[in-house]
Amino acid sequence: MAHPLELNRAVPGGRIEMFAIRDESYASGWFYRFQYYHPDDGEILRYDNAHDDDTLGTHHRHIRFDDDTEIEFHGLVLHLTRFLNEVGELAPSEDTP
Repeated sequence: MAHPLELNRAVPGGRIEMFAIRDESYASGWFYRFQYYHPDDGEILRYDNAHDDDTLGTHHRHIRFDDDTEIEFHGLVLHLTRFLNEVGELAPSEDTP
């Protein structure tokens, strides 16, 4: 039985939730959802492959204000790294009041 990779923690500007589990029924071999959000203001960024979309393909990048795009998948570690780097760019800096 596959064990999921899970993380839910506070980060600057909100929280991140990450979930991934091996599932060969998905083209990438993984079912995943990585989300950065603010508890009061809602979703800021999400990567997922929850469903195929005729306009977005298999792997999706959702950013607030409905800016949804297809995103390339080159393995779970690289995808997660890209997500975390983007969270770092979106999060308020320590100098921001």
